[in-house]
Amino acid sequence: MKKQNITALMLVTVLILALVGCGSQPETTGASDKNSEGTAEKSQFYAVGTAGTGGAYYPIGIAIADVLTNSLEIQSTAKVTGGAPENNVLVNENTVQIAITQGPMAYAAVNGEAPYTEKMDNIATLFTGLSKGVLHIVVMNDSNIQTFADLKGKTIAMGPAGGGAINVASDIFKVYGFGLEDINATYLAYSEGVDALKDGNVDAAVIQSAAPASAVTQLAATTTDFKILSIEDDKMAEILSAYPYYSEIEIDKSMYDISESAKTIYLSNMVVVSKSLSDDEVYEITKAIFESVDKIKQSHPSAAGLTLEDAVTRVPIPLHAGAERYFKERGVLN
Repeated sequence: MKKQNITALMLVTVLILALVGCGSQPETTGASDKNSEGTAEKSQFYAVGTAGTGGAYYPIGIAIADVLTNSLEIQSTAKVTGGAPENNVLVNENTVQIAITQGPMAYAAVNGEAPYTEKMDNIATLFTGLSKGVLHIVVMNDSNIQTFADLKGKTIAMGPAGGGAINVASDIFKVYGFGLEDINATYLAYSEGVDALKDGNVDAAVIQSAAPASAVTQLAATTTDFKILSIEDDKMAEILSAYPYYSEIEIDKSMYDISESAKTIYLSNMVVVSKSLSDDEVYEITKAIFESVDKIKQSHPSAAGLTLEDAVTRVPIPLHAGAERYFKERGVLN
């Protein structure tokens, strides 16, 4: 009898332990978790990092989230953030799974360069070419500034303090052998910068914007007696070699009704994704976005030029394997 009681007690103990184990499994939220066999499970939720509600990132992020919710039946939402620099941190931490950022910022994050203090290893490219931020450096026609090299020592409106134009222009200045410390920089909104240029208060104005840039269009509405500086071929080759996130572009003279076209550079706004998402999951995300690409393009004028080809042009950090598979299937990658 005692032996039977001990056996029964052991069976009850095993049953209790099994029930406790079943109740301790974590829920899957956001990024993919692993099941008992070690394979990735489908996410239940996606957060898309954008920026403030007044810029382009927010409506584009809303469109991306809507596409994912409707196409993949996974609840997705656009999250207001501090913009491009912070979004890389949020993806790396998996606070958001998808985010909009700039090519130079993604490159800096993965390589641990300023403004970041350490390398981030949980970020991959979903696609580039979301929109093009074109560098305009504008001078009046009667200026003695003919090339970028002539900007050294001059008074230049660099755009708003903390704006992206400062980093872009600084990169180009380095190729020409000088830096921000070698100019008299003033920090003005783009529209105020071109006004100061027209009034003779600065020698040049820097604008980093999708083209046509509203500030330059504003200037062209009152005078066409200005030009946009061109980058010489040899310097362009140096820039493209040194900075994998820039591409060459020509601003046709007809855009602003000026006398000369200008050869300059642009950077792409891009979308990054957490590496913690599985290859299959990211494949489905990429497919859903590009099967509904018109919705993304209609979300904000700056995204109107998004194409499959641009989506894999000058990729600053490696593509996620799931996105790579999709673009290879579509024939835009080998």
